[in-house]
Amino acid sequence: MSVNQKLTKDEHGKDVDPSLYRSMIGSLLYLTASRPDISFSVGVCARYQATPKESHLTVVKRIIRYVHGTAEYGIWYSKDSNSHLAGYSDADWAGNIDDRKSTSGGCFYLGNNLVTWYSKKQSSISLSTAEAEYIAAENCTQLLWMKQMLEDYGLQQGLLTIFCDNKSAIDISKNPVQHSRTKHIDL
Repeated sequence: MSVNQKLTKDEHGKDVDPSLYRSMIGSLLYLTASRPDISFSVGVCARYQATPKESHLTVVKRIIRYVHGTAEYGIWYSKDSNSHLAGYSDADWAGNIDDRKSTSGGCFYLGNNLVTWYSKKQSSISLSTAEAEYIAAENCTQLLWMKQMLEDYGLQQGLLTIFCDNKSAIDISKNPVQHSRTKHIDL
């Protein structure tokens, strides 16, 4: 899916066979277990399984061509003595044209090795980029579970590192005082 392309319900578009579309989406969702590079695009296309249109099928076919052309891509794990956990989060603000909801994305590393990732539509409408990014960073609570699991295995962890590209979201995280600008945020 092109970075600048936005999918919509396309209510006036030509209908396509829903079972074929769902089958293709199911196969791509299976691939996302080892291909984080397609996770966002497949997730966006999966939103239109109820009434898929030709424009949606075109994007799914483009993803399949991309996967075919990058068959050698995957996840490679190196032997690394660094066992520090780190998380990255990001969000697009109001990226869904149909309902103005944002999509959160993130990934978690153990040392230099990617161990898990996510791309998920947010359940509430964000009023600002800071709010969308703050909600995305909230998903990094999975790092706490990972930290506890590693410590149970004897790998002591220091402070967790979460990377976020929005200064306002970082400021809210550092000082989570409830005031009029943040008390409405639905986590």
